[in-house]
Amino acid sequence: MNHHDVSPDFRWNKNDLHTIKKIMPHEATPDAVRLFSHYSYRLTDYGYWFLLSTLWVSYTGWSDLEEWKRLFSSTRPNRETSIMKPSELDLFRAIEGTIALYRAHRPDEADWISYTFSAMKAAEFAAQRGVSTVKEYRVAKDDMLCLFLRRGEFEVLVLDKSKAAFVREISVVRTEG
Repeated sequence: MNHHDVSPDFRWNKNDLHTIKKIMPHEATPDAVRLFSHYSYRLTDYGYWFLLSTLWVSYTGWSDLEEWKRLFSSTRPNRETSIMKPSELDLFRAIEGTIALYRAHRPDEADWISYTFSAMKAAEFAAQRGVSTVKEYRVAKDDMLCLFLRRGEFEVLVLDKSKAAFVREISVVRTEG
């Protein structure tokens, strides 16, 4: 863990700590985002963005996507500098123009907000999800909310899927290991 990769917005806050202690026992479950939504009014702006990103990175499977979109759409200040670690923010700020992003869609998936820079990582997700294709999209930097390097995914959030222009479908070749 890089202890220097902490937002300059961080300030120790007793109320944030208290609230985080209520929510974190539920981390990696659908209850975490519901509790976050309920208690988020108690958090500082940094605490809000930090905890929201932590909960997203630790668990996003089968939870209420509309709730995530609402929470990520908050107008609280310092989103960019608090939601991402400095290393993530540096790479995010270096992105220019429109870039290729990839997604392995779940069967019957109608909405999503997450993409990856890596076609190979998307292929891993395709295998996990039991699908045989990955879709490539082009997305303008201005339509990206943030970038997470955690979990090794190079994950980008785009809250409005209509901002991602479909390019092509890529077949995933499975090999037995």
